[in-house]
Amino acid sequence: MGRARARGRKPGRETVTADTPAGQDPGDVLAYRSLSAVVIFLVTAAAGALGDLASKSKVFSQLLDSPAHSTMVIPGLLRFTLSTNPGIVFGLRLAPWAILLATMAAVVAVAVLFATSARRFRWLHVALGMVLGGALGNAYDRLFSYVHLPGESRAHVGEVRDFIDFYPISYPLFNVADILLVVGVCIILLHVFRHRKDPRPGGR
Repeated sequence: MGRARARGRKPGRETVTADTPAGQDPGDVLAYRSLSAVVIFLVTAAAGALGDLASKSKVFSQLLDSPAHSTMVIPGLLRFTLSTNPGIVFGLRLAPWAILLATMAAVVAVAVLFATSARRFRWLHVALGMVLGGALGNAYDRLFSYVHLPGESRAHVGEVRDFIDFYPISYPLFNVADILLVVGVCIILLHVFRHRKDPRPGGR
């Protein structure tokens, strides 16, 4: 019976392994027990955090010497403008202790969601990695950033570096980490909505 099931699988599907309980679809094994799922999650998180920090470093290093601290990217739509933000995503403000608590809670929640999900949900793991990467990118700024914008009387210590400016719509400035957080959360919500009635183990 087990052999017939193995031969009947389509190419590219996961095969039964020694740690897969009898009668359980290999795709239902929890993600933390799958090397490929762990790699997808961690690589996405690392790439997101490093990409965010690299973009901040490059833009800030290039524009700190500009009198306007700004440069046009797409005329009439997008420019890079240097700014720092003591709040959370998209300029939202919270007390420092609340920001730290929210960051820690987000990291724990992401880790738990990943560990308890099924390894077949690759896009969920990518989304969770995006959220973790975004959280780590902004957390780094809160711990280590030091920005002194010319013309200002004080340095900005422990504030998140923002620079993406869609100026025609007067939206708060943001950064790559904010994009990762919002897109990741949206994918997670779509996943939850799609699989909310899935009775299988890890079906969330």
